[in-house]
Formats: sequence, C-alpha cells, structure tokens
Amino acid sequence: MSVSLQSIHTRAQIGIEAAAITVETHLQPGVPGFVLVGLPESALRESRIRVKSAIQNSGFPYPDQRVVVNLAPADLAKEGTRYDLAIAIGILAALGVVPSARLPQYEFLGELSLYGEVRSVRGALCAALAARTAGRHLVVPLDSSDDLSSRQADVVGVASLREAVDLLRGATIPVRPLRPARVPPPTERPVYGQIVGQVTAKRALAVAAAGAHHLLMIGPPGAGKTMLARALPELLPDLAESEAVEVAAVHSAAALPAPVGRRPPFRAPHHTATAAAMVGGGPHAKPGEISLSHRGALFLDEMPHFMPAVLDHLREPLQSGEIVIARARYTVRYPAAFQLIAAMNPCPAGRSCQRASCRCGSQERLRYQRRISGPLLDRIDLHIRVSELSAHALSGSCASGESDPPWNAILSARERQHARQGKLNSALDPATARERSRLSDPARNLLLAAVDKQHLSARSYDKMVRVARTIADLSSSETIEPAHAAEALSFRSLNWDQGVAG
Repeated sequence: MSVSLQSIHTRAQIGIEAAAITVETHLQPGVPGFVLVGLPESALRESRIRVKSAIQNSGFPYPDQRVVVNLAPADLAKEGTRYDLAIAIGILAALGVVPSARLPQYEFLGELSLYGEVRSVRGALCAALAARTAGRHLVVPLDSSDDLSSRQADVVGVASLREAVDLLRGATIPVRPLRPARVPPPTERPVYGQIVGQVTAKRALAVAAAGAHHLLMIGPPGAGKTMLARALPELLPDLAESEAVEVAAVHSAAALPAPVGRRPPFRAPHHTATAAAMVGGGPHAKPGEISLSHRGALFLDEMPHFMPAVLDHLREPLQSGEIVIARARYTVRYPAAFQLIAAMNPCPAGRSCQRASCRCGSQERLRYQRRISGPLLDRIDLHIRVSELSAHALSGSCASGESDPPWNAILSARERQHARQGKLNSALDPATARERSRLSDPARNLLLAAVDKQHLSARSYDKMVRVARTIADLSSSETIEPAHAAEALSFRSLNWDQGVAG
C-alpha cells in the first residue's frame, strides 16, 4: 500500500556542527516530475538525476507521479551530495517499497552513484556523533563505517541503496571484515635523537611541550630550527579519547583522514597559504590549518614570509582557542586550541648578523622582523635564539645526539597541572594563573622588575608566570622559585625594539 508522504532524518554540515535536517517527500498526482525545495544549491539540485537512476538501476520502481521533496528547515542553505541517500529512501518509503515503522530509528547520509552505490561524504563523524546524541543510528557509506565505529559512533555501513532498503525491511546486513587500522609511515630514526647540540633550544622545546606554550625560534639557516620543531610531536603524549574524537571530527568536516590513533595533529602549511586556508571558510565553510591543528601543533617555518594579514588572523584564536568566521551566507565556529611553533631567520639574507658576511643593513633587518606584528609576538610565550653550531659540536660523538627525549618529565609535569587546575598552564586565564601559580615573593619581585625594565605588557607578565609555573612543574616544585622565574625570563629576553639579529 502506497503512503504518499514520508519524513526521513539526515544531517547538514555547518562548520563542524551537524544540523538536523528532515527530508519530507510527497507524491502528488499529475504530470511526472521532480521538485526540490528547501534552499538547495546546484550540486544538490542535480540529485534528482542521481536518485532516479540509482533507484531504477537498483531494481526498484520510480513513481510516475509528481515528486516533491522539501528539506527542512527551509531557511538553512543545503549544499553537497550528502542528502542523496535520504531522498531516495524517502521516495521509496512514500511508494511503500520501504516499511515506515523503522524509519524514525535511523538517519541517512551518503551520495548515490547512478548504479546505486553509496559513496562517502565529508563530515560523516560529525553527523554520527550528533545522531548518537539524538538517540538514532546513522546509516553511512560502508567505507566510512569502520573508522566511525572506532570513534564510538553508532553507525551502520551499507555499500548500496539496495542494502539500505534491506536493512529497513529487517534483513541482516552482512558482516564484513574490518579494514586494517592505518599505521604511521615508518621512519628510520626519531627526529629528536638527530638534533646536535642546541641544549638551550631543546630545553625550551621541553618547556613548550610540558605546558603547551607557543614557541618562536630565531636563528640562521642550518642551525636546526626546523628539526627542533618537527621533534615536538615526539614529546607530546597521546590525546585523551574525548580529545581524539574532537580532532577526528574537525578532520572529518574537512574530508581529511584524522591522525593515526590518538596522536596530536601536526600541521606545517607553506608560507604562501592564504587567509582562508589558514583560518578556514570558503564557499562551503571548511576548517583551516589552525583548526586542523586543534589539540596539536601548527608549525610556521620562515614566519616573516607569510603575509602579515594572514599572521594577524592568528591573534584571536591564539587568545581564545577558537575561530568564528562570519560571512554573508553563513557564520561558523571552529575549535582552534593549537600550539604555535614558529621559526624565522634573523634577517632577509638568512645569515648570522654577527658575521661580516651578512649583506643586510640594520633598517632592512628591522623591516624584515617587523613583518611580525607586536600584538602577535606578545601572544607567543617563548622567544629563543638558535645559534649556529660550532665545529666542536659537529665532531665526534656529539653528532649522534646528546640525550633521550624527556618524556617522563613532560608527562609528570602535565599530570601535575591537570591535578592542580584541570588544564595545562597555557590554558589558564590570567586571574587563575596568578591565584594558583604559587609564586614566591622573590620570584614575583624578579618578574615585576623585568616588566618595568623591559616595558613589558600585562599579557607578557601573565605569560612569564605561566611559563615559570611549567618550569617549576618540570622540577617537581610546588612553588615558583627565583631560578624558575629567571629561566622564564631568559626565554623572553630578546629586544625586538632594537632588533634580534645581533
């Protein structure tokens, strides 16, 4: 018996949010045709061709009536091919081919081929998590189901429209072997063990890893800045399961594979990246590099070569941990709690400006360094100089690396921070940092004297307190002592007003 009106549940993709969409299908008497309403974009308007061919090539009847499909809410723009499966199920349910009793238990997501195969779409994990919250199962393309299941999502994978219909008719979907988990590509040696010398830089890297502090390294080419930055992921512990799901959801919204296991992401965009590539957006609102670095690290090599306007877009997310993109057609919010690791040469020539071989004048050096704005520099916790390696450092046993990564100290410091305040030191607001830092009077006096002498901002003072707290945590100290404060000061002592090349 035909039921001419049916409602099917599916999900839109808005940023990393999966908004609930109802696909209402009505079969009306009259001249056969297909009408799609509800603010569909061009790719979605073409779904009538894909859906009709998929239904017929799967062996099901297609109605010889007027088919009206409404995507509600009608004031939300719909884009992409993600609604094909839901529209096809709605039409078959309106024809009576699919029993309607089980429809309220499921949501449907997927693109249809002309032969009825179900193809993957971006944002499947976001939709699966939202469907689980709503108490429904999500029917997804088979090639997405294994990864979504591993993220504790309640999904059913189907390879074709016919399998989706069989599922609603009560048939058992065949159990297929899970695909092998992705494994990281093999590497010959860990990066950290290949770093020669640079004791101070490696100490700064450990402090940055322990407290998730932002780090800027300045030094000539070949000093090891890039290698130091790429060693950071080796020092970071695995994410908690909830954090790993957050990261996977962001990558799903960008149609990219998530990091393997629970490893923090590490992104290194080229300096030609545009503002949209960095912060996200575009015609269909995809996450940018800063959101793909959420819960991980963003490495900007040759930082002054990025467009200044692109760099200034980092200021808000560095402070708030999220980015809000407002456009005429949409407003989306992306998470962006990333750790910034940046590297730059001391001058345009890239040489050590203490050497006579440098071709740069003082004003040229200052113009180069000032491509990075003061407000952005103020938000970076650690500023360090990476020196050229001496011949002695490059000779003998030094060339094979000098120490093992300080994993135990970093993990212990992070555990102390979570036990004390429930978050890492870099995430503390200024008031909480001052209340819970346990700053001794001599250490406080040392930091305040530096603020007066170097004309530092209140934000710089708060960042030095947080860094000193992390250094104390690495030393298993309950209070911040003068030695911890002095080391924090040494990581922020570069004189930008006079230039840092000398």
